Amino acid sequence: MAWNVRELYVGAAQVAISDSLANNLSTIVAVMARAAAQGLELIVFPEAAVTGYSPSIGRGRRPEEWPAIQQNLSRVADKSAELGLWVAVGAEVWTGTAWANRMLVYSDLGELTATYDKVRLTRPDRNYYVPGAQATVFDLRGVSVGLQICYDARFPEGYRELVEQGAEVILQGFYGAGGETWKVPVLSAHLRSRAAENGCFVVASNVAGPLQIVPSQIIDPLGLVLAQANQDREEIISAQLDLSQVYASEIRQEYLRRRNGHA
Repeated sequence: MAWNVRELYVGAAQVAISDSLANNLSTIVAVMARAAAQGLELIVFPEAAVTGYSPSIGRGRRPEEWPAIQQNLSRVADKSAELGLWVAVGAEVWTGTAWANRMLVYSDLGELTATYDKVRLTRPDRNYYVPGAQATVFDLRGVSVGLQICYDARFPEGYRELVEQGAEVILQGFYGAGGETWKVPVLSAHLRSRAAENGCFVVASNVAGPLQIVPSQIIDPLGLVLAQANQDREEIISAQLDLSQVYASEIRQEYLRRRNGHA
């Protein structure tokens, strides 16, 4: 089926993740197959989906575990090529001296197209990861796409930087569950505000509970929710993003003009 360069059919995978590399890989590969069968062009997985998230599982990865993680990432890349599916997936990666919390994007040819290391680390994060240094924007079939991870959503600056680099869609991974459910309306409001104030689409994927602090959701440039997952349930949500919508560009350009002090 021919694709339109100004449209994207995207999904967010809300799945249960643990510290088991084998189980996580099995989950990711199975969901990728389901996403491709649904005709999705892009599927977004949660933060640290390949490895599990050290602050939640209570232990950090050892450097000698890195080859097994690399092997699983290669499996994801191979599956992307097999299915003709773009994939954004989180993993803890060894930089050679420390661990980073990274989102990796594989194209429908299985090529590593973009990476982003979480810039804004929570207090628990700092016990396990080194922060990233820069924003990431990449091209997906003529659409500019940016990356953010979990706590980044609390800060408008990250989204602003991406939009100033031309991002029209921002992929947001979360690993937020286990309590603090007061954050559900707060984080949902942040995501809607980030979309509306910047005139961009947001595709956010969180782990499947228990006690999620934000459900997975897809939001349009007006801040309206196109799709939202149920609390604590494994599911794939999806939406067709129409990048030709005039209002998205108008919102973005107006925001940039006002932010830079122009009348």
